[in-house]
Amino acid sequence: MNEISRRLDQAAKDPVASRRLKQLQPLKGLRGVPLGEVAAIAAEFYQRKPAEFPRDLESLHALFCAAHEDGLVAIALAAVAAIDEPEDGLDLGFRWMELIDDLETADALGWLLLGPALVAQEAGGELCALVKDERPVVRRCAVMACLSVLPVRVEGPAAACLRERAGERHIQMTESSNSELVVRVIRLAIRDRDPHVLRATGRVLRAWGESDPEAVALFLANEPGGVPKRLRELAEKGVRKGRRRWTEGQNSG
Repeated sequence: MNEISRRLDQAAKDPVASRRLKQLQPLKGLRGVPLGEVAAIAAEFYQRKPAEFPRDLESLHALFCAAHEDGLVAIALAAVAAIDEPEDGLDLGFRWMELIDDLETADALGWLLLGPALVAQEAGGELCALVKDERPVVRRCAVMACLSVLPVRVEGPAAACLRERAGERHIQMTESSNSELVVRVIRLAIRDRDPHVLRATGRVLRAWGESDPEAVALFLANEPGGVPKRLRELAEKGVRKGRRRWTEGQNSG
């Protein structure tokens, strides 16, 4: 894992660091590596030797703690290892969750590692508990975990190893929506007052509407107390797109 950090350090560029520091300032430091290069390095090391649990738990943790970009590569490698060993993946994800202090890491951790591992362990209750955490970054992480149970295209450099494993440029975590779990999480998240959590909630609502429009329409119609206006608008936009896709599919069939 030390070699990964060396490669990332060599790929760092001062202009990138300056620009990125305006967006996020993680306590563990930012090297300034273009995100495309982060993805390429993660994929390269996955091809060389995929991480395995429990063998690489501690080395992945050390990598995660080295710097921001190193953490994204650690998540990328751990996401694949957790497919076979979700319990170890979940333990590592919870360990990292105590250390996250930026939205980019929170999104990747929730979507690619914690979400899939929690679902594999049938631990939806633990995900709902995270939505009540006192730290907004943890709540954001939990909301983003919902994307792992929706058929949406996976994005970001931390998905590089999952793409390599699948041998596809565009992948998604599932073929169908787990609307039951999404309802449990979103019902808690729509009352959150933190703007970063609400942006993640809006993203999930729109993606959910696109993949299971009737479930979202039912949720919007029956949620006690209603849904805040901006979130409702995003959800309805997703529902319209989802219904349009369904109609187009029926016509083409």
